[in-house]
Amino acid sequence: MMTMNFRHYILLVFLFLLPGWLPAPDLPVNDAFASLEKMRLEIIKRDKAQYLQKYTSLKQTLAKYESNNNWKEYNQYGFIGKYQFGRSALNATGFGNRSYKRFRANPATFTEQDQEKAMDILLGINESVMEYSIDKYVGLTMLGKIKITRTGILAAAHLAGPANVKEFLDSYGRKNVKDRMGTYISDYLERFAL
Repeated sequence: MMTMNFRHYILLVFLFLLPGWLPAPDLPVNDAFASLEKMRLEIIKRDKAQYLQKYTSLKQTLAKYESNNNWKEYNQYGFIGKYQFGRSALNATGFGNRSYKRFRANPATFTEQDQEKAMDILLGINESVMEYSIDKYVGLTMLGKIKITRTGILAAAHLAGPANVKEFLDSYGRKNVKDRMGTYISDYLERFAL
């Protein structure tokens, strides 16, 4: 007899979220799970392809929301540039020698081209760190309206950090932190579900 683990439970729930798909009444349980797993892998594959197609659009939309697309922007909390990089993001991307104080005095110390490179690196890092969560949650809907996508997860990770996004996803939205400007993880997950 097959025992049901959390992954099987999620697959069964997912089954009933798909419109028009019900297993044949005589389909063995193992075959039903195999079919669900195949569909889940297809959803992840399709989401990855959409992410690659919309990569530039994701970056442009992030830049719009973060700084109104102004590479010289900074705020009172120490975030700089087009994508509002904080100290930890700068360090992670290899641009840790850029400082808020120097940037305010001379934005050319962190050029727009360097900011684009840093954002590409950061998205790659966050995608790698969030890989398990992406595979687990992409395609699901949370809080009744938020479709979970790779673009949404990566935008939210830029906003609040991967650890906070993982907590949000693992708690199915109960741990929904906000940044200093009052923007919640759920806001970015929904806004960036491109």
